[in-house]
Amino acid sequence: MNICMIGGDLRIIRLAEMYAKEGNRVYTYGLEKYFLEGKLVSNDGLKNKIKEENTEINYKDILLCSSISEAVSMTDIVISSMPFSKDDIYVNSPFAKEKIKIQELKDEISGKNFIAGGIPQEFYNGKINNIDLLENEKLTILNAIPTAEGTIRIAIEEREETIHESNVLVCGFGRIGKILCNRFKALGASVYCVARKETDLTWIREEGYTPLTYNDIPEIGEKIDIIINTVPTLVLKKRELDSFISDVLIIDVASNPGGVDKEYAKSKQIKIITALGIPGKEMPKTAAKYIKEVIDKNLRSKNID
Repeated sequence: MNICMIGGDLRIIRLAEMYAKEGNRVYTYGLEKYFLEGKLVSNDGLKNKIKEENTEINYKDILLCSSISEAVSMTDIVISSMPFSKDDIYVNSPFAKEKIKIQELKDEISGKNFIAGGIPQEFYNGKINNIDLLENEKLTILNAIPTAEGTIRIAIEEREETIHESNVLVCGFGRIGKILCNRFKALGASVYCVARKETDLTWIREEGYTPLTYNDIPEIGEKIDIIINTVPTLVLKKRELDSFISDVLIIDVASNPGGVDKEYAKSKQIKIITALGIPGKEMPKTAAKYIKEVIDKNLRSKNID
């Protein structure tokens, strides 16, 4: 099978390697900065200089193309980044030598099966067969696992004390919040979780965590050591931040604009870490495996091989 990959982070790199390992030909554009660590051999692929310790990957099946047009002409399956764009102008492509305009890609993939996360509405024009990874519930749930584990790794690295016997406040009881509560409790932390819905507060209590509303935070703020925010709207404001001790650690994993008044937190000398895109940065191989499962299932359902 031939596959085209345009832009993307380390998850897409690992995905390309996985497909090449299976004997597929992978045509890429916008990944040059990573793959040129090895030696490009024109259109015959990459020599196995790259990551020599990983001998199972056949890099001659990963081809670096000189243009979007060249890359997409080789296949009907085009995979791009997750998220697809951060500014609605350019494709999210941190390993590209040059920025890739969304419109330029759109013009080249008419009639193709296009797979990415957060596909723009203008791509739904009847000419492109879209598969939006961010709309896949299974992948969203699976993605929460590396996000949670990466968050805990950050918490361990940024503090001089154990998670065990720490007091951890998790804001939000969605997919990521649920896993975070579970993992922190398993590490011996006392877990407090804030939610708005009565049903969520009931489940928080049932799971053995301490349920809180946002109005409750100032009452317990001074005992909290670690705060993880998963809510993408402002929930930790001046009132809440004033209740925390100065050496509290806040990790905000919510998508922009996040849920913390960052300027006020800095004025209070509270350490805050904005941790976006954790799966792609911290656990790209696992994240790529999850993405591949979803893509392969979708392609099989459409009888595409």
